[in-house]
Amino acid sequence: MSNSLYEKIYDMDNLYAASKAAMKGKKRKGYVAKFWLNEDKELQKIHQELKSETYRFGTYKEFVINDNGVTRKISAAPFRDRVVHHAITRIIEPMFDAGFIYDSYANRKGKGTLKALQRARMYAHRYSYVLQLDIKKYFPSIDHELLLIALKKKISCSKTLGLLEKLIAHSNFQEDAFFYYTNDTLFTPYERRKGLPLGNQTSQFFGNIYLNAFDHYVKEALQIKGYIRYVDDMLLFDNSDIVLKKIVSAIVKKLTAFRLKIHPFKIKLLETKKGFVFLGHKVFPTHFRVTSKAIRRGRKKLKKVRFDYFYGKITTELAKNRIFGTIGFFKMGNNYRINEELLSQTVLVKKV
Repeated sequence: MSNSLYEKIYDMDNLYAASKAAMKGKKRKGYVAKFWLNEDKELQKIHQELKSETYRFGTYKEFVINDNGVTRKISAAPFRDRVVHHAITRIIEPMFDAGFIYDSYANRKGKGTLKALQRARMYAHRYSYVLQLDIKKYFPSIDHELLLIALKKKISCSKTLGLLEKLIAHSNFQEDAFFYYTNDTLFTPYERRKGLPLGNQTSQFFGNIYLNAFDHYVKEALQIKGYIRYVDDMLLFDNSDIVLKKIVSAIVKKLTAFRLKIHPFKIKLLETKKGFVFLGHKVFPTHFRVTSKAIRRGRKKLKKVRFDYFYGKITTELAKNRIFGTIGFFKMGNNYRINEELLSQTVLVKKV
């Protein structure tokens, strides 16, 4: 069997491009700067280890963040592993992306939050009702065996599959997601390996692959023309609320094949003319604007940036990147007033 796909992953040109992508916006960080100073030597070492199939993924650093009242565990892989993650996705992502539905928007080139919001606004204008669904503990629930089956549908290179299997198996333990499904024994949820680390660039990509077959089921079998998915958030549009009510049970049943569950408290059927919250914005048929909750989060983030910069905890470059990221979020909708308010809070002063 040809392993030319694997050879493309450890090709030096690909590794240099992957290194550049992994370093983007992070060269001031000590561990990145150290890698950068020895980039040629480091990439040659990665090249040889991948070529000889002796590469071993390192230990994650774990930390917990509070995301709007919800605690999440973020896992940071060693920097050389991040380079390999980018090297992998640079080669295999195009193979899968062509088969994704148009309206899958997370972590894809040419897609993203703004495009998802614009599409949601268009569907809100076209349809009278929207069904909102959210998958419960999506990344902690992703089943390793089922993910590998999905990968094997596109990849036949044995060495590439071996590397992907090592990467997936190396995932550290995520939060508990021990749910039971049809034909499970008492021990099944504990015996099956599952969960992908939040923070891995490859996890985002694998998350799109994992639900691709489900996306096609919604579009083709259920024939829902107005359907958007952004990671684990789903919007289904129709002019009949009865149609949308009926398909909830079909969706719940279909997701059991992926060993996933819909969050029971996040099923919402709404009239689009009254607006609905999606990706931190209230979406209407004519426009979308940031929510008050997102505004509070934005103010809090900018306050922390100013505090960290004042006490020398972050560099000017990192402070500006965080400011631009926060302000950029609010530029996506009809948020002119709040944009001006937040911009007035971005003056950086350092302690003398």
